[in-house]
Amino acid sequence: MSIAIIGAGIGGLTTAFFLEKLGVSVQIFEQASEIKPVGAGIILAHNAMQVFDKLGFKEAIAKLGNPLTSININTDRLEIINKIEMQYFDDKFAVNSIAIKRGVLQEFLINQLQTDCINLNKKVVDVKIGNNTSLFFSDGDEIECDAVIAADGINSVVRHKLFKENTIRKPNQMCWRGISNIRLPLKFQSELNEMWGKGSRFGFVKLSTNEVYWYGLHCSHLKLEKSDLLNYFKDYDPVVNEIISQTNFDKVFNSEIFDLKPISSWFNNTVCLLGDAAHATTPNMGQGACQAIEDAYVISHYISKHPINIAFSKYERLRKSKAEMIVNLSWKLGALSQIQTPVISAIRNFAMRSIPAKYNRRQSEKIYKLAEF
Repeated sequence: MSIAIIGAGIGGLTTAFFLEKLGVSVQIFEQASEIKPVGAGIILAHNAMQVFDKLGFKEAIAKLGNPLTSININTDRLEIINKIEMQYFDDKFAVNSIAIKRGVLQEFLINQLQTDCINLNKKVVDVKIGNNTSLFFSDGDEIECDAVIAADGINSVVRHKLFKENTIRKPNQMCWRGISNIRLPLKFQSELNEMWGKGSRFGFVKLSTNEVYWYGLHCSHLKLEKSDLLNYFKDYDPVVNEIISQTNFDKVFNSEIFDLKPISSWFNNTVCLLGDAAHATTPNMGQGACQAIEDAYVISHYISKHPINIAFSKYERLRKSKAEMIVNLSWKLGALSQIQTPVISAIRNFAMRSIPAKYNRRQSEKIYKLAEF
């Protein structure tokens, strides 16, 4: 069997590795002319790390990042309003949640591939389904394969060509992501801290001894420079301006955030969507890449057991409800976290402080638990 994977992101690479282990002939087609260690940071939550544990990567990835002991939601002055302790999940799933550079993870996955299967500068412009599945590229090339897995992101060309539903939703929020060269105070060494202000929020987490991944969001379409961003978050705890100040802004990523409105089907005969191409989510729960990694685990399991169209059907049936739950919950959380009215913000904070730890644990466990076949 020959399978073409569109996109050399984390979801596509993880899928390729699983399929290689099954003995499937895999080729990855990536539109970029070279793969650079781009991107800021990423959180590999317990669900993603369980998948990597099954691949034998747990220890290696843990050494490349920083394990987390808690996820804290705070006011803009770093007063905790909600906290999720990681120890329970560490023990239950025998893995840690890891903060890591996205580029470092991508490079690690590329190095694990057994064959030279990545084809660069190959932008897909069309796909046809017939006796074989055909891919057409911007350089005029055409290939045939038994099946296609499209891991080509929220603006997936494959989804636009073969699927009717392509509604991108925008919550009117801009996001900055960067890596600061700073040594955090000891109390922040193993925590992910997110701070909720009024119409804005800021999060940060240690990646290594002198590196901190951070992100800042606000409700507008403004494109701010470094000085503007410092001013925008000037009322936050002083650690925020320290983090921003020690960042090389040439490597800060600024973008509007959005998601894909849930679609009715993820596959069409021998073509299947994976990751953001199927269920792009806003970044409010840190689950975008984690859900793509789960996709890779499930789709490869079914490919090992069934003909390709049945495998795709079973994959969709098992993964769709959880992925859509994440998409919808993340959308609501984004709206909740960036309430602009002071009075309503205060009510929100009071309600968040009142949530029992058992409820947090139960809800988080639904996200971190892998599907059972």
